[in-house]
Parts: sequence; C-alpha cells; structure tokens
Amino acid sequence: MAAADDCKRIPNILVLFDASGFMKEKSRWEFFLQQMDLFVQAMPLTADGFFNVGVRHYGLKVGLGCENTESILAIQPWDPERFLNAFPKTVSYGVSSLSAGLRASGDEVASVEGKSAILLIGGGIESCNAEPVKVSEQMCRNNPDLEIHTFQIGNAPEGNFFLRAIAERGRGTYNRLEDVKSSAMWHAWMKKNLVMPCAGPTQQGSSQTGQAVGPVVFDSKGFSVRSRDPVVDATNLQNLNAVAQILLRNPSARVVLHGFSDPKGNPEFNLKLSRKRAEAVAQYLIGTHHIPSSQIGILAHGPTQMSPQSSVAPVQSGARRVEFEISY
Repeated sequence: MAAADDCKRIPNILVLFDASGFMKEKSRWEFFLQQMDLFVQAMPLTADGFFNVGVRHYGLKVGLGCENTESILAIQPWDPERFLNAFPKTVSYGVSSLSAGLRASGDEVASVEGKSAILLIGGGIESCNAEPVKVSEQMCRNNPDLEIHTFQIGNAPEGNFFLRAIAERGRGTYNRLEDVKSSAMWHAWMKKNLVMPCAGPTQQGSSQTGQAVGPVVFDSKGFSVRSRDPVVDATNLQNLNAVAQILLRNPSARVVLHGFSDPKGNPEFNLKLSRKRAEAVAQYLIGTHHIPSSQIGILAHGPTQMSPQSSVAPVQSGARRVEFEISY
C-alpha cells in the first residue's frame, strides 16, 4: 500500500447519490445506507488523513423538477460521523434529475484544488429528457483532473446504459453496487482507483509493503494465532514478531489485518470467523508487543479469497489466514 503523503492520487471525493422515488422500490434505500456504512469502515484503512469528501443528492426534493439537486456536505476533510449524518433517513418521490446532479457536481469539484473523483451511486435513471452522457463528457473536458466512477443499484437497462457510458466518458469505472459485499471490497476498490502505488525501489522512509511477511494460518474453525501444528505455530510466531518489529521501529507505520476463511460452511459464519481471526492477531500484537491500537486496522473478507498481496488463490489450509498489509 502506498504512503499517503507521497503517493496519494485523488484527494477529493464527491459522493453523488440518487434520492428519487426509484430508490424506494425493493428496499434499495436501506441497501444504499448499508453500503455507505461499509464505505465508512474502509475509508480510514485505505489512506487515513488525506481524503476530502463531500455529499450531494439529486431527486430528493419534490416539486423542484429537473433542477432537483442539493449539496448536503461540502467537500471537506474526512469525517465519518458527518458523512453518515449527511444522508436523509428516507427518500422521496422526487424526479430523478441525473443530468442536473452531474452538472452541479462538476461545478462543486471545480472549486477545489487537486484531482477529484465523483462517485455516482444510484439507478442511473434520467427522467428529464436530458443527456447525462454528454453532460459528463463536457465536465471531464473542462476539468482534466476529474474522474467519474459509477455504481448501479438495480438492473434497469436504461441505468446500465447511462452509467456505463458516463464512466467511460468520465475516465472512471462502472460497478454494480450489489457486487460490493464488504468493507474489504470497498477498500480494494479505493486502493486501486483512488490511491496510486509508489513506483520504484523501496527506500528507507518511503513506501514499503508487507509482502515479505507471510500470513498467520489458522486451524480449521479456529481463531487462535497458536496452531496445533508445530511447524505452522512456529511460522505464525515468526511472522507476528516480524510485523511487530516493523511497527515498533516505525511508529508512523500502520498495518491492515486482512482476515480470511475457507469456503466451507455458512458464508455469514465464515465472515464472522475471518473477523475473529484478524481480531486475534490484533490482540496478540497489542498484548504481547504493546503495539498501539491506532497502528492497526481490520478487514474481514470471509471466504472471498481476494488477497491484497497476490491474485493467486491459496490452497485450502492457506485460505484460513490473516494477511498483513503495511503502509508507512
């Protein structure tokens, strides 16, 4: 993972969300709020301290028609409580003025310094006989430091067309929000699209990662860092001590603990088990080596084998693990 000071890529994020009547159907609004909670969990683990975040909606105010858009949190230093409190408890039957929301968002990000990303989240429906794709194209032509990433809720064909095209014109990515199932997946998306890894060889005081430190491997259904297998147990202790020494030598360093389970059994149970494993590693580092809890973050992946260090799927026993991701 990149060092925040040297390798940050996009410091300004504006979340633009659909608050129209479309979001009332099939509990979409509750799903959206759950996703924003996962977003909040992932944010500080991705690049704590350098993101500025704002929130804007379109479609909430009944009667405002096709100019229906409002900024409810100006782009400012990341504050998770303010971010979550910015979202209304319910949505309305207002008009889904996607184009108006985009235009207003473009004006908003143009007023801040540095690169910006608009995260457009919603059904992608345009109810105002406008052309949101052309709007996004013009926005990015006027602002070369802007990217637009889209996250579709629901399966509306019109929304799929618009959101894919907007992301393409906006130099961003198209995503289905239903595919983002955990804070770990938000973290992976943020790291890939909002944070640029440092290039070049590792130097003292610059970016380093925990790739050289192996994982802690767990017994089946277990969440103790101590294994019944003496070889695994010795390797676990060696890896834990190596990470602890890195953190002790570098008080500004942080480690994210990625917990995994094997694919056997109930997915919900496995997700909880993967978190317990990461928590067990954190407690070992805190209790045995006196590492401050502020240097440690936790992400639970469950049986999803989306390693932050490698795209190679581990063997079954290696699926029951906690990986270390260290940033300076």
